[in-house]
Amino acid sequence: MRPLPKRINPLILPEVSPPYEELLERRRLGKTNLSVKPGQVGTSNATKPENLGMFEYAHLRAPLPKDLKGSEIFSFQPPQTNPEAYFLMRRSKDGYVSATGMFKIAFPWAKQSDEKTERDYLKTRKETSSDDIAGNIWISPDLALELAKEYGMFDWVRALLDPTEIDQSAVSPEKQISPPPKFKMPPAASATLTPSQPIARRNSHISVTRQTVIPQENLWNPQAQTNPRA
Repeated sequence: MRPLPKRINPLILPEVSPPYEELLERRRLGKTNLSVKPGQVGTSNATKPENLGMFEYAHLRAPLPKDLKGSEIFSFQPPQTNPEAYFLMRRSKDGYVSATGMFKIAFPWAKQSDEKTERDYLKTRKETSSDDIAGNIWISPDLALELAKEYGMFDWVRALLDPTEIDQSAVSPEKQISPPPKFKMPPAASATLTPSQPIARRNSHISVTRQTVIPQENLWNPQAQTNPRA
């Protein structure tokens, strides 16, 4: 077992999270064109030509605490303010989930060394994709469920993976977005985490009653968040 940060995001704990059915309704599909300046193409895994271009994904916006003082993975300078939300993402081409987003949501006060340790660990797992699309670590749905239990965000990830249709009624037919492939949920995933489990008792130190406005994430700079779009 590798160490994980002790302080977790209290806004995603089971006892304060929205009902599962509401999490399903909050899911949306997104599409963005991943591009860099010509001189940057091929300078890293994320900028390889095959990792650029149109990127389609499903997402679920999760709230972040108001005060992220001490965080090294959410850094900002005045007059900027810390993001109020972050995306859980699942890419459409193969259904893999962003472990990067999962970690940032679960452990928003983490140090850069914590994130690197987890990133290095995930790269040793066979369920981790070798590509680096949008600068994220992408993992199989099964590994995402495993991590979700360890991170204390099981229902959020389960909702992202749920095979029920994601509503596109507000999107015009010519702009329809390809959803991720349907995932057959393993029997064990039908049970949700309960507040009595150890993960829910980690130190949080902040109020869980704050109302949040959840903005949309920019894939290349996840901290630069703008107004939400379905």
